[in-house]
Amino acid sequence: MNWKAVLITTLLIASAGPASAQTTNMQNTGMQTNSALPANTPAPLLSGTTDGLAWGLYPGGLTDLQEGENRLRLSAPANARVLGTRYNGGDRPAALITYRPPGGLDARSALAFATNQLQRQGFDLTSRAYPDSNQARALLRRQERLIEVQILQGATGNLQVLYLFRGGNLPQRLLVDQAPSNLQVYAEPIDLKTVATVPGRIFLTPPGDVLVDITSYRDATVSMLFFGDYTLQQLEDFYLPFFLQQGFIETTQQDLGGQARTYQISRDGNTYLLTLNASEATSRARVTLAAQ
Repeated sequence: MNWKAVLITTLLIASAGPASAQTTNMQNTGMQTNSALPANTPAPLLSGTTDGLAWGLYPGGLTDLQEGENRLRLSAPANARVLGTRYNGGDRPAALITYRPPGGLDARSALAFATNQLQRQGFDLTSRAYPDSNQARALLRRQERLIEVQILQGATGNLQVLYLFRGGNLPQRLLVDQAPSNLQVYAEPIDLKTVATVPGRIFLTPPGDVLVDITSYRDATVSMLFFGDYTLQQLEDFYLPFFLQQGFIETTQQDLGGQARTYQISRDGNTYLLTLNASEATSRARVTLAAQ
């Protein structure tokens, strides 16, 4: 289980209990609040300020949302029954709202509702994914502010909506002492829309939140081995668009047999060989980028 799933589970366990005691208000935590809100806005169930961003979780479906307000306002949909709210601080601050949805609302619809509220307050949608029918997630950006939304629908149909407040910080960088400075290798995926792409710089990351086993750089070749039951098609679906977004052009490809394939890609007159290798037997996959 990755850290995100652990955080959701921790928050859900912490918010369990009698309905009358489930909603936790953070007014006594020392977090500052802002009262400059429309007159018809109800009192927040949970509010505070995280990294300079004032926010509040509200009941009901807020509709009078607009860009430029001092406080970010988020709510459950109209006619939903809010079961609890919770805030988790630390290195990965997040706010959670749990609610019983009106009929027909699933994880995908809940994500659409949550992202729409953020977009109406000036956030741009940068990525969206649906791991399965009971999960959905999205990443949104407003200037240098990132908010990740994660939706989890339980067996009873209740929905948990987790808002992770993220800065623009990049994940851990690997091979800092071995690889050249223009080669940026990271332990977690990055969204190319949220980082500054400098001409000549190359990004390489795993395709998901996976455990990286080995990384190496030798003879102008960087290699990353990571765990995950990836097929070759899944690796292609991630890495080919990932390098195209960095300005590379695919020129040729060659099957290496089994679940391996090499692609010749070029940019600014430089040519590289990108090799993808999926291994079902070991549940590990490898990506290699070699300068020619």
